[in-house]
Amino acid sequence: MRYFLHLCYDGTNYCGWQVQANAPSVQQTINEALFKLLGHEIKSMGCGRTDTGVHAKDFYMHFDAETEIADVPDFLFRLNCVLPDDISIYRIIPVNEKAHTRFDATERTYEYFLHFDKSPFIKKYSFYQGYYKIDWQKVTEATAFLATVQDFTSLCLPSEDFKTNICYIKKAQWDVLPAHHLALSAYDESKFYPALTSSFSPSKDEALVRFTITSNRFLRGMVRKIVGTVLMIGKGKISVEEFKETVTEKKDFRVHYLAPPNGLFLSKVIYPFTS
Repeated sequence: MRYFLHLCYDGTNYCGWQVQANAPSVQQTINEALFKLLGHEIKSMGCGRTDTGVHAKDFYMHFDAETEIADVPDFLFRLNCVLPDDISIYRIIPVNEKAHTRFDATERTYEYFLHFDKSPFIKKYSFYQGYYKIDWQKVTEATAFLATVQDFTSLCLPSEDFKTNICYIKKAQWDVLPAHHLALSAYDESKFYPALTSSFSPSKDEALVRFTITSNRFLRGMVRKIVGTVLMIGKGKISVEEFKETVTEKKDFRVHYLAPPNGLFLSKVIYPFTS
């Protein structure tokens, strides 16, 4: 019997989603918890492969149980009791034996957060930019160009897992959230915040700048590479023209910068049964 687990996790203490030989992963931690409850080896598959330190507000994995779980609510309660505090299971969903959390997903959304007033509380979930003067007009101009891009060879890390670097971007935008705690809120596409404009000036009122991107698929390191590169544009290290030319010609950037993982969340995954 196949089941989807709908879950979330704080990625701070993990090497990422996927099982690694010498470091703790989210997948391994959940597999071991399921083994304790079901008593048999677990082979699971996730909807994506988040990097070391990346978080997920909305994540799905599937596994096969040798026998049907008789009492799903009770099993959900016991599974959450076994798991550490930084992983939480929302739901257990019985599905057909061919359902696949990776290949059946039709859309994914990531959020990336920046903050400007130094804080020991938000630093695990946002990238501190209080030291820098950033030209937000150039940032938004470069971001708008992403809507014209299909091949993201220049904006990802090399990987043997992907046969093509073609992605279809549905949305890529920046907005301004009024308080730090909103970084941890569930992603809600219907909730609107002011768009980031060239006149934005960081203040001491706990404002967050958020980058949101939605696509049918994402490549290795793609969101962190996009954020890091457009921030280099805003800081005057790369011109908008050079950015467009490099991406169009699928070349390597002269200046490389991968935004750190702590500000990144996988925030929404859409399936036919959730859309």
